[in-house]
Amino acid sequence: GIRDIGVTGVQTCALPIFTKAISESDLSRYLKITVLANNKSKELFKIMKANDILKYMTDDDVIIILNENIFEKFSDEQKLLIIEESLAYVGFDTEKDKVVITAPDFIAHSGVLRKYGFTKIDEIRQTTNMLFQAEKEAEDERKVLTQRARN
Repeated sequence: GIRDIGVTGVQTCALPIFTKAISESDLSRYLKITVLANNKSKELFKIMKANDILKYMTDDDVIIILNENIFEKFSDEQKLLIIEESLAYVGFDTEKDKVVITAPDFIAHSGVLRKYGFTKIDEIRQTTNMLFQAEKEAEDERKVLTQRARN
């Protein structure tokens, strides 16, 4: 499921899409993947391999940290592309019986690039940058207004 870290009132609109994508991938046979929301994150998503203590306490193998505020501003097609890109980082080495987190092999993972094409991936990257910039500008404006109100 999607759990909230550091933010209240998290929405779980992303949960069904992530759950479906994870179950349709082969990963669900080998790994337990949990999606956490952290709307203060400066990245759209971050993939983390659970350390031994976290694995022991939660049975999670992989944690995907999602900035849900930014994620929710994309179309359904773009959300699916983002989810597939995030899952492309995750692998499982059956010979060594261990989780593998990989870096993209180009600007995106090649399988996602082949499926959606450069234009759609580039559009996601540009939109993500614009959304983060807009969020930063809104936060800066709130700080200015707060400072003015104090003076």
